[in-house]
Amino acid sequence: MKFSTVISALSIIALVGCASSPRQRSINEIPEYGNQTKSPEMLQADQEFLALTKGKEKESFDHMMNVGWTFFQRGDIGTAIKRFNQAWLIDSTRYESYWGFAAAEGRLNNFETSKHYYEKALNHGGDTKILNPEYAITLREQAKAENNSEKLAEADNLFMSEIEAGNEKAACIYAYQLFRENKKEEACKIMASCPDDKDNLKKACGM
Repeated sequence: MKFSTVISALSIIALVGCASSPRQRSINEIPEYGNQTKSPEMLQADQEFLALTKGKEKESFDHMMNVGWTFFQRGDIGTAIKRFNQAWLIDSTRYESYWGFAAAEGRLNNFETSKHYYEKALNHGGDTKILNPEYAITLREQAKAENNSEKLAEADNLFMSEIEAGNEKAACIYAYQLFRENKKEEACKIMASCPDDKDNLKKACGM
């Protein structure tokens, strides 16, 4: 499932900065189960779950990812990660589960973990046109949180390189980012390369 079909560009910006109150996370609410040792009961549950998916692994993987994104949209990040973990358990070679982990950790403001999983998704063959703009969002949010001009420049350069390569999604997301930061003139220039104007930014730009 392409993330652009799940939520709008404006919603993508909300991937970060919306964390709920901190609480202890259970092992199945941590990407890849935190690489922790599971109890015999959990291992048994895993085997029973995998037995149900035998012979229909692709369909089961896709289903768990779809369910995970649904919970993600609702803001239930813990349950989203549970479903992404189940997809990862079915097939750890596909990039989509790492993408889910990256988006979820970004939503929790765990920027380093989010970056790690975006990189992992890319290393597993993820589409750069989809993942690079979202990775750049994480870089920008981390840069702003840390007041780090070098990281901010790195994020902006990544956005611009994608836009120059014809990545329309990157143009839409970057324009929204700039507009949200009251950089209207810069946002409007970028918006010219964005065909998907779900939130009427072009009207605000006088286009």
